[in-house]
Amino acid sequence: MLNKKLIVTYERIFNTLELTGIILMLMMAFGFQLVLHELPCPLCLLQRVGFIGIAFGFLMNLRFGLRPSHYAIVLLSALFTSFVALRQIALHVVPGTGAYGNALFGLHLYTWSFIICTLIVIATTFMLSIDTQYQVVHKRNIRMPALTHTLFATTLFIIIANLVSVLLECGLKACPDDPMHYLWLLKG
Repeated sequence: MLNKKLIVTYERIFNTLELTGIILMLMMAFGFQLVLHELPCPLCLLQRVGFIGIAFGFLMNLRFGLRPSHYAIVLLSALFTSFVALRQIALHVVPGTGAYGNALFGLHLYTWSFIICTLIVIATTFMLSIDTQYQVVHKRNIRMPALTHTLFATTLFIIIANLVSVLLECGLKACPDDPMHYLWLLKG
């Protein structure tokens, strides 16, 4: 049987890798938005909110210790995101409706979103199945290495960039179903 420190180390590595993957995915979505000029639709924006929720759960684990409640945030956010992505897949599966945005390796971003969230649910459920006696429940003031600080700062930057992006795209109104331009940039 593995000892407590080894399991906690593996779980921290898992949380760090998952968080890094979420950050890279959100940055890639921004790349599609800024470089390829593919403005996110309302369902895409909801998926970004879900991925930020997933990132928040992993950040909580890295900062305050490994807790089932933090994994619950990850699971609920991943389920929310996968349902939104599944709704978007259902909208575009009907013949003649077309797809939204460019494909990446043959699949659209909303399909990748569904696949990734399904994998996150499976992996997080597996992490929760590890004997809970090894989980750090009340540990405070966990040392935060430079990598964790960087992940926190990057996640905060992505959240702020998303807020600015949504304001520029939609203003204070509901976002259009098929956005073609930034609403607030045209008013200048």
